[in-house]
Parts: sequence; C-alpha cells; structure tokens
Amino acid sequence: MTQSAVPVVSVRAACCSLGGRRVLDDVNLDVQRGEVVVLIGPSGAGKTTLLRSLNHLETLERGEVLIGGESIAHGTGGRRIGKAELARRRREIGFVFQHFNLFPHMSALENVWNGPVRVLGQPKAKAAEDARALLERVGLADKAQARPSQLSGGQQQRVAIARALAMRPKVMLFDEPTSALDVEMVGEVLQVMRELAAEQMTMVIVTHEMRFARDVADRIVVMDSGRIIEDAAPAELFANPRSERTRTFLSTIH
Repeated sequence: MTQSAVPVVSVRAACCSLGGRRVLDDVNLDVQRGEVVVLIGPSGAGKTTLLRSLNHLETLERGEVLIGGESIAHGTGGRRIGKAELARRRREIGFVFQHFNLFPHMSALENVWNGPVRVLGQPKAKAAEDARALLERVGLADKAQARPSQLSGGQQQRVAIARALAMRPKVMLFDEPTSALDVEMVGEVLQVMRELAAEQMTMVIVTHEMRFARDVADRIVVMDSGRIIEDAAPAELFANPRSERTRTFLSTIH
C-alpha cells in the first residue's frame, strides 16, 4: 500500500465498555484523505465514544486506531506509549467539542495562537499572524480581542474551530458541534464546516443535522448498539436504507 493510499483514520475491531456496558462492539472504519464521514444513530449508539477513541480520549479494550498509519495508543511491540508521545500523536487530530472549551481569560486571538506557541514551538509573532488569518477564515476577524464571555455561542464555536485548525491537523473531529447552540447560531457554524469540506479537509462528524449531513458528507455511517449497521453515500442512504433500524431512525428524526 502506498503512502497516499493509507487511510487518514483506520479503526480496526474496536471494542470498548463504559460502566459495564459494551459501547463499541467490533467496529471497523476507514476514512480516506479529504473524506467527510458523518456518524449518525440513536442516543447511546456509540457515536461519541467512537469519535473520542480516535484520539484516545476513550481507551479501547481491544482493537486499534491508526492515524496516518500510526497507532494512536501503541508503539513498537504493542506497548502503550507514554503521555509525551501520546500528546505528539494527538497534535495531528483537531477535536471540536460541544461546549467550546475556550480559555476564558484569553482573547479569541490568544486562544488560537496559544497551542502553536506552547505545543509546536512556533514564534509568537508568526503564530499570531496565522491566528488572525484563521479568525478571518471563520468570519471573526473583528472579534480577535474579545474574550469568550463577550462572544455568542456560535462565535465561540467558530473560535474553537480556528483553534483546532491552528495545529494543522490531519483530521478534524466534531462532536455534535451545534447541539449547545441556539437555533439562529447553528447556521454560522455549519457554514464554516461546509467551507472546510469544500477545501477537502478530512473530517469525522457526529451530528443530528441531517440536511447538513446530506449536503456535505461523502459517506454516512449509521451506528446502533455499538456497531456500524450501515455505511453509504448520503443519496443512497436517505433514498434506500438497507437496514430496518436505519429506516426507523430516519423516520423519527425527520
């Protein structure tokens, strides 16, 4: 397999239990460079656990996650890697959470350049210049000096996206990024994500925004009870779902 053919994300036989309940049950998934994969399914299906396992926020009991062909959790001989090496490998993964997680004492600009300076060792002047460009990219050039408390929820989420992009990740993970937002703020965040998709950013997204999923996803993966039950292009999935469970789920959310 050539380097270009190596999936950006590869999940192999992933199993995970939380609170005595199996939440991932032999999950296999590949995401190629430039692909947008959307995870959908009922509450408790395992979507967020799968997403969190991609950067080792959840520990698998069995199986493996590879990012760019490299295990996120193991080194040579299958041994668990240490914290410093895990941090290095996580740099290649951007994660946007439901609740922003911005530093409240920092401006929007500082939130974006902080990681490249502290983690990547970039000169502050260069990191700040790049951060300004990223804030402009997400439509917030005029909010560079604002603190999170001075921003709307949608604006805070766009800063969080810019902060993740500042680390130049191989893949962006989104865990229901609009679920904590008021309805009128959802569109501004989804628009930024649409633009990232158009630029062929590799993304794995957990969302209940079905119109967005239909428009942006290359593939939609349906999960139920910790398993992937369907994996198809949006047009195929919405027009002719193969699984009765998928049909039931789609009927409830529509």
